[in-house]
Amino acid sequence: MPWGQFLVRPLVRLLGRLALARFRRVNGASIHSIFDARHVVVVHWENLGDAVLLGPVLRELRRNLPTARIVLVFNEKNSEVFASCPYVDVLCPQAVQIPNLEGSPHGSTLSHRRKALDTARLLAKEAQTNGPIDLLIGPDWLDPVYGASFFDSALFRLGGGQRLLESRLGRKSPEVEIRQHHVTRNLDIIRSLGANVEADHLEFWTTRDDEVHAAGLLTGLESDQPVVVLALGAGVPRRQWPSRRFAQLADELGLRSGAQVVLVGGPDAIGAAEGVKQHCHGTVVDLVGRTSVGVLAEILRCADLAICNDSGPAHVAAAVGTAVVVVSTHPLDGEPWVVNSPSRYRPWGVPNAVVQPLERLESCRSQRTCLAEEAHCILSVSVDDVVNAAIRLMAEREFEKK
Repeated sequence: MPWGQFLVRPLVRLLGRLALARFRRVNGASIHSIFDARHVVVVHWENLGDAVLLGPVLRELRRNLPTARIVLVFNEKNSEVFASCPYVDVLCPQAVQIPNLEGSPHGSTLSHRRKALDTARLLAKEAQTNGPIDLLIGPDWLDPVYGASFFDSALFRLGGGQRLLESRLGRKSPEVEIRQHHVTRNLDIIRSLGANVEADHLEFWTTRDDEVHAAGLLTGLESDQPVVVLALGAGVPRRQWPSRRFAQLADELGLRSGAQVVLVGGPDAIGAAEGVKQHCHGTVVDLVGRTSVGVLAEILRCADLAICNDSGPAHVAAAVGTAVVVVSTHPLDGEPWVVNSPSRYRPWGVPNAVVQPLERLESCRSQRTCLAEEAHCILSVSVDDVVNAAIRLMAEREFEKK
């Protein structure tokens, strides 16, 4: 740590206590049941995929608290994800990352302390304008893995969560099984607070304009031939399957199934799209960098299959009901419950296949998963592996239609 940062740490901590204390002063009275809450805040700082997986929590909270004011504080990059969400009264975007760095689409995340202070300031304004906050849920949906509690955050404790847990459970610790899919873990968090959960399916909320725009972009595709979407982007380089292999995949799917291939992704995937077009012998529709998240969702809804790196579009596809093949960097012999493991993050609620490396490559043997800076273990996933998974899923889907 640089000397300058070391010397100012005591001052930063003092300012943090003061900011959080200010938030505490605008909290509501202690509630004995989640059903007493009239002003609820959900804090979520994560990226696209995790934002999609939060949908069931927002729906079930609204069902449990039909008249409460529900405020969502979220990573500002996910504004399009939540813009049409019917379960939230107030959307409060927050800057949680500095601008994107080359090779890092998500950018560099601010410190947990900085994010907590910024959230506290936002919520102080919310409470002063709309009355005391009874309960804050979050922000630690993702971070705890081994032994840590989802309920240790200072924001959660100061936001009434600790008082509610003590009222419900006394000195007992809430039970949230860590080793399960992220969707069910999220729902178990609100269950532990006393909420009743009836459904765990994903949703994605789009507009009529998104639907019309997507239809326009797909004009020219044949209605009697399958549509396969290739999502080329990845949050970090080690999750990026090479563009040359995506090109071979497009060619093989065209030959074996007559698939029409559509490329999607954010601006960070433009280079990968150029690589696919350079090496692909067939025709592809290139929509990389040309869609909002809502339009992307509608394009995926029109597809017969999506093939993605381990990234947000895989979860968007699942949320709109499209079958998904994921090319994963996490080896089959790796630890099954690390953050990027399919055990935690495979597509939810739709037919899917996750194609993984069989084993960790030499330099990753001492790690629980692949932690290389560039594409590494994922290079063990062959084109044939992905083609076979895709053909099998499309055949199963065709059989279901009959």
